[in-house]
Amino acid sequence: MFPRSDRGPCKGTKDKLPCGKDVWWTRTESGATFPVDLAPHADGNTAVWRDVHGVLRSRRITADQPLVPPAKRMMPHAVTCTGKPRVRTPPPPRPPRRPAPPPAGHLYGLLGVTKTASQDDIRRAYRRLARQLHPDVNPDPAVAQRFQEIGEAYHILSDPGRRKTYDMTGRAPRAR
Repeated sequence: MFPRSDRGPCKGTKDKLPCGKDVWWTRTESGATFPVDLAPHADGNTAVWRDVHGVLRSRRITADQPLVPPAKRMMPHAVTCTGKPRVRTPPPPRPPRRPAPPPAGHLYGLLGVTKTASQDDIRRAYRRLARQLHPDVNPDPAVAQRFQEIGEAYHILSDPGRRKTYDMTGRAPRAR
């Protein structure tokens, strides 16, 4: 009934590694490949037959579709497979995330002004802070870092186009 071409080794399942036994590879009604054991089995729940095109077919035996004479009762190989369980390896660690963008309004807070501040208020706040935090006046490295942040904040908030983009997105616009 079964030619050698439909026979092949067990390829395993998603839960088990391949056991290497020879099985018959059949096609289900949905077109998927389905392995069954080589010999007919009295307790099997799968009907296996060869269709008019010579393709080995299989389907589950149910009360609505009982076993018919050309088909043989076979056991699905998944039931008798002796393959070892697959050990799920944990996924590789994710690369570190980028730091979160500063919250919206962060630049206004650096200069000590509100979002509704005018251009003159922003310029006055920047000049006041620049006099206090300039590296020539205060040599502390942390203060020098804050001086740079204030300069970047003023650069963005002093230009009406960049300020509008910052207000809409909460992020500094990209340099062109």
